[in-house]
Amino acid sequence: MANLAELQVKFDAGRQAIRRAVDFQIGLMRPDGGYVWDGYAQDAFHKQAYSWNLVGNNEEAHRQLTWVRDHRLRPDGSLILTEDPNDTVHNVDLYKHAWTCQGAHRLGRFDVSYPIYNFILTCAMPCGGYPLQRGMPLARAMTTAWIGVTAVYFNDMKTALTCADWCVKLLESQPDPGKYYFETTPDGRLALEADGGECIDRTKLKQCYWEIGFEMLLMNRLYQITRDEKYLGYTKRYMEFLLTCAEDTWAYWGSGKAALGCAMYYSFTGDERALESAVKFIDFVVETQVKVSDKDGKYAGGFWYDDEPDILLIYVDHAACFSGWVLDSISYIESRIGILK
Repeated sequence: MANLAELQVKFDAGRQAIRRAVDFQIGLMRPDGGYVWDGYAQDAFHKQAYSWNLVGNNEEAHRQLTWVRDHRLRPDGSLILTEDPNDTVHNVDLYKHAWTCQGAHRLGRFDVSYPIYNFILTCAMPCGGYPLQRGMPLARAMTTAWIGVTAVYFNDMKTALTCADWCVKLLESQPDPGKYYFETTPDGRLALEADGGECIDRTKLKQCYWEIGFEMLLMNRLYQITRDEKYLGYTKRYMEFLLTCAEDTWAYWGSGKAALGCAMYYSFTGDERALESAVKFIDFVVETQVKVSDKDGKYAGGFWYDDEPDILLIYVDHAACFSGWVLDSISYIESRIGILK
């Protein structure tokens, strides 16, 4: 059993870090709730409502969602993610649609969540998976699994289970125990390098750990709903592959999804390996947050890492998504061991 007093200190530090991260994000919102301005990305408002709701900044989240509804939502439910509002071809990012949809749904903003969700469903490939962006040739794990989780919010178990089936087929099709390929062709065939497919290579650092992490989250959600042990078995297999990967698996900017997957798995099973993995990511977030003393105080509260461009977008995006991975991980772990203050 982990040292409870030590965990409490770590969790308090994690909560404080996310409080700073949310304050940093909110400080950039326009008076009308907008999250696009000169010099900033057109498509990076998708995680804010989800993040802000976690710490109780619901008024700001609602203001932003009203702006999304009035200025960024097309009649067909797709989001405007480019400078040209009439551009329905480029950057139709389904992953970002799912984030916006979940954030809105958690706040009861069905005027935003339902149109987006109905649009997402129109983009499924014949295999049941979803590409990162509409028009891309391959279905991808992070998009498919995150849309599967989104489907759970709508009690759309048919779509959730279709997404899970796609993920399981992907898992069962892996040809190399040292790699994890995370894309398929539209007909469901595993996409290898010759097909333009990518993979996680367990011998290398800075891999796309989030691809497996999102699959873990979907399997955990389905276990919660069905209590079917097979979903825990899939999460365990995902986790055990990641435990064989490089030393940064739980301490990289892309580690949070799998960390939350482990925290949930720990809450279900008590597996100490899962607990240790989730806590490593919480520590990583606390240790790497930009401080006022860094960069002359610029972007304090955000996050940036040396394999990324040093631009505002990166600081904001990590500040938003780390909110969920850290706070939900803490909550699931505390639900198991009971160290609530």
